[in-house]
Amino acid sequence: MQSIKDSIDLKRFGIQKTKTKKCTVCNYGTVITVVTDDGELSKCRYCEDKKLIEEYNIPKTKEEKERILTKNRARYFSDIPADIKSAKLNDYKAGTDEQKLAKDTAIDFIVNFNGEKSLVLSGDPGIGKSHIAVAIANALKKEYSVMFLKSTNLLDLIKESYNRTDYSESDILNVCADVDLLILDDLGAEYSKPGDSESWASDIIYKAIDSRLGKSLIVTTNYNESALEQKYGYNGKRITSRMSDNATKIRVVGKDMRRE
Repeated sequence: MQSIKDSIDLKRFGIQKTKTKKCTVCNYGTVITVVTDDGELSKCRYCEDKKLIEEYNIPKTKEEKERILTKNRARYFSDIPADIKSAKLNDYKAGTDEQKLAKDTAIDFIVNFNGEKSLVLSGDPGIGKSHIAVAIANALKKEYSVMFLKSTNLLDLIKESYNRTDYSESDILNVCADVDLLILDDLGAEYSKPGDSESWASDIIYKAIDSRLGKSLIVTTNYNESALEQKYGYNGKRITSRMSDNATKIRVVGKDMRRE
């Protein structure tokens, strides 16, 4: 039976002949050479595929695919305030010793990021805690998976998930656990009624923070530890204990930058 190749008149397309040989570059694929009226063109499909994989950053292993998926999910759920979305540490004006310490600690956190150390920034509103946290996220997000959420946004996402079909509570908490760095901004800002500290909200906060044991976490808050423990009731000490794990804690002092 005549092959398809033999049944086609290649000369009609300007092709005189074709030939193949093993690729000496990758020592794996086959080089196909097409001889035309204008010369020869040789390509190894395996080598060309490798070039495309590198050019478009196509994942090659299961681990790489999962890593890219985690980065995409983190990007999808992250919610950075518009006014500090492009924050950089170079833009942060440290006016007090505590602010300078926070800035220097943030620089060290970025330079020596290992996915294990954590950072807790506490202090009054408007002193740049969120700015520093976003600046760290912006510096690391290209290479690592980073998710930034205000504690109120985290709770809103969980509530919304109960009426959605595209993601669930477990999906959100799994991303909190899987990212290289989770940033919980303005912890304690979520509303709770007096006597309602042992609530659904504190359970969610605890689950998110508990999932970061041994992994990098950044927390910013206007509260000190004792106030957080009181706010979250039964979960209070467990939350402050988990967020303190392998963490540098800085009480930032300074003027309210929003009023300057």
